Amino acid sequence: MSDNHESKKEEEIDFINTPSLQKALKKTKRRQTIKYVIIAVLTTTILLTTLFTGSQYILNKRLEHHDGIYEMIHGANISFGDSSYNYNLFSVTKETTYRKSIGDRSIVWDKKTEKIPLFGRIDTIERGSGMVEVNVYNEKAQRTVRYNDFNNERKIDFYYPGLSYDFLPDELDTAVGLDKNILIEVAFSFDKPMTLAELGKQLGYENVNWLWVDTTTVAQMDRMTKELDSDRLKTKGGGGAFGFEVIQEVPFFDESGHGFIQTLEQLSKTDSHKSSIKEALKGIKENTQSSKGEIRFNGAVVTGTAEELRRFQKLDFIRASVIGATIDKY
Repeated sequence: MSDNHESKKEEEIDFINTPSLQKALKKTKRRQTIKYVIIAVLTTTILLTTLFTGSQYILNKRLEHHDGIYEMIHGANISFGDSSYNYNLFSVTKETTYRKSIGDRSIVWDKKTEKIPLFGRIDTIERGSGMVEVNVYNEKAQRTVRYNDFNNERKIDFYYPGLSYDFLPDELDTAVGLDKNILIEVAFSFDKPMTLAELGKQLGYENVNWLWVDTTTVAQMDRMTKELDSDRLKTKGGGGAFGFEVIQEVPFFDESGHGFIQTLEQLSKTDSHKSSIKEALKGIKENTQSSKGEIRFNGAVVTGTAEELRRFQKLDFIRASVIGATIDKY
């Protein structure tokens, strides 16, 4: 009896370990493994796709608010050229080219590389014109002359109407004496703020590229008058000035001023330069009280050959003139 029981037990054990059953079990395990792998791959793919799509959407939204509109109203005679983008999962690297128009030609003025993350501050990684500006006093020019490290061209500066200076440059006379085959950029500073209507009558529009808008608040002017004693500290660098391009087809058109204000108001809500833009709007509001709401201008940028610029010599409201970039005409 005992022997029969043991024999049956051995048969059961042998049945479990039969090759056919083991083969079936292995096949089932293989199918389960494949199933789990497919589920894992599909889940990972869906998650990565969702993550990638979501990050691209957020990055593109950030780029919409960083697409060169600010450069349209900031930077004297500096315009947005083009941009290239290099995306990764959590950020995008943007390389932007900026240009200057001089006569009927344009030159690359600067290149800037920025890292724009999904969230947080936008970092400038590299700037062609230099991350830190070095200023050197020029004995011959009797002022601090600034140079663009990217192309070694001269930068322009403006002089505020209403502020006193030890020396006011008059480099227009030098400009009109240059070679006839050179195109020259010259920045004018006016002795008093002027409206578009006044500029149309007195300055004209030929060879006028850009207008410097009076955005300085009363408090800023008061601080510069009382606290700053060096001419270098009281000038306005062209790269930091607010203004807009003069379109030759519709020069000094009233709508240009309205469009400028609308752009500032739009950027004051979304752009990364909100604080400076709001300060500029405050200055415009204060300054336009005496001109019945009309925007006032403190200066202009003109370009052309020596002969083309000669007509500006007779204008007595030009308080100071500074030579900027110069390039060959041909």
